[in-house]
Amino acid sequence: MSKDSRVQMAILKRPSGNNRLLPPLLSSLLLTGILLLAFAAAAAENTIPYEVAIKGVDDRALLKGLEDISDSVGLKDNPPASVSLLRRRAERDKEQFIRMLRAMGYYSAEVEFEVNTADGTAQVVFQVAPGPPYLLKGFEMNLGDQTQIKKEEFPSPDKLGLDPGAPFKAEQFLDTEKKILENLRMRGFPFPKTSERKVVVDHADHSVTAALRIDPGPVAKFGQVDVRGLESTSEIIVRRKIPWKQGDRFNEVLLEILHKDLVELGLFSTIAVTHGESLDEEGRVPVHVAVKERKYKSVGAGISYRSDEKLGINFSWENRNLLGGGERLGLVSTFSDLTYAAEGSFRKPSFFREDQVLTISSRLAEDKPDAYTSRNLTNSALVVRDITKSLKIGGGVGFKQAQIMQLGEREDFSLVSLPLQLSWDRSDDLLDPTKGGRLGLQFAPFADIFDEDLQFSKARMTYGHYFRVLRSPSIVVAGRATMGMLNGAERLEIPADERFYGGGGGSVRGYAYQTLGPRVGDTPTGGKSLFEVSLETRVRVTERIGLAFFLDGGNAFEDITPSSEEELFWGAGVGVRYFTPIGPFRFDIAMPLDRRDGLDDSFQIYISLGQSF
Repeated sequence: MSKDSRVQMAILKRPSGNNRLLPPLLSSLLLTGILLLAFAAAAAENTIPYEVAIKGVDDRALLKGLEDISDSVGLKDNPPASVSLLRRRAERDKEQFIRMLRAMGYYSAEVEFEVNTADGTAQVVFQVAPGPPYLLKGFEMNLGDQTQIKKEEFPSPDKLGLDPGAPFKAEQFLDTEKKILENLRMRGFPFPKTSERKVVVDHADHSVTAALRIDPGPVAKFGQVDVRGLESTSEIIVRRKIPWKQGDRFNEVLLEILHKDLVELGLFSTIAVTHGESLDEEGRVPVHVAVKERKYKSVGAGISYRSDEKLGINFSWENRNLLGGGERLGLVSTFSDLTYAAEGSFRKPSFFREDQVLTISSRLAEDKPDAYTSRNLTNSALVVRDITKSLKIGGGVGFKQAQIMQLGEREDFSLVSLPLQLSWDRSDDLLDPTKGGRLGLQFAPFADIFDEDLQFSKARMTYGHYFRVLRSPSIVVAGRATMGMLNGAERLEIPADERFYGGGGGSVRGYAYQTLGPRVGDTPTGGKSLFEVSLETRVRVTERIGLAFFLDGGNAFEDITPSSEEELFWGAGVGVRYFTPIGPFRFDIAMPLDRRDGLDDSFQIYISLGQSF
């Protein structure tokens, strides 16, 4: 026997310490594993794999609906152990199919099935005969003996979703009921309820007559408002947001408006706005506002990456309730290859009016794109008023002290400005809009307090619009156009950091930041006008993942009116979106379609939070 063999035998036979327990334990584990594998193999051999077919349905949407509710389809990867269990599964589907078809207005629908095992592999075949869709012949709404409101004041049935002559669907009938109840709550009735639903099917002429009996309940006025849960926040802040007066006719929409306005304050982690369950002796309904204050101090950090800017980092601190009235104080510092900046801002809501906000800000920065280096201190005070929920206007005063280096020359400026702005926003989401539009207008006259000859005005307009062209999968087409104009002074007399430049993640992707426009050699010098357009298609592939395909174009021009020699530069690319609870995380790669030798890289990368526009 060799030495190696003796060593191996010694190891196997070695009985020392707790190792005496290992052989029985290992044997037990091994036996258990073998039994589990054998059981799984036996179970797999005893199941009945099968295929499913649903025949007789030409409507793709209807077919998909049947497949979605089918156990035979949904559980196909988990086959039953016998043919009889498979038949039970198909029988359940038959009952569900008939219920769904009737809910869709196919009241004479018939469903049959057969389970075929002749070829070795089981096949479940459903034969569906939907029959004709039953049409709505008439709809009746009964509001009882309530004299405060007339049926004629309600929208017509077709406006409510029930169009006489159209196929009747149970879901639309229930939606109409919901809309009627909501309408009553808007008209002063806080406690409406449905007392009877009636659907009469006439098989002779394939029609349906539907009726709803609604009990509106008593009409009510707004009563006292009870506010609970406040700790450091003044109750006045909440009460200022109440959009009704005590004694006004009840309207549930106003409760929703109050809830939204309280959310926008950013002071509360939870908010509940509800009305009481009964009226007082004067016919008034109380309103309860329950809130839980969030931590009003926060610190944060952010990171972004662009090929032109490289890595960008920012740190922030904010107090959202500085004086107990929702005042905000924020500090932000930013570091990147293009800028070093520190900024502070103070925001005062309800400034002399409930619909006005005062914002005071100060920014100390060194901005150093390819075009110039600007060391500047900018201060401003701006008052913004809400004209409507979508429209805001603002105006204020600004002062900027700047030392600018461009083309080897240093210039100092002390600029006073009177900024004006208008914003209109009917989009449905701040970071991921899918419909609606946004308009932004800014205008400001500037004057240098130490140079009487330097006076100019700057205007800029941006409009974006969003169209959802498909819901599943979600496809959104987004477009944006931007125009800018400088007037009143010669181009090179205007401070370099106030001129217009194109290129970058918020401009024409594919070109480095502020590299488009007039140049002296390799140095951009900025223009007196700007024009940019963008078109982007956004596809939601899964709940978390999306794709974007985009085309950007634009340029900055020497004068207000572009010359025939100045053309637009175009860039195109693709992007990936990862959707998070706070907004989509964006990764874009773009290529310049009009690449300039020695100036433009072959591609640019952009990483940040939120859609590009």
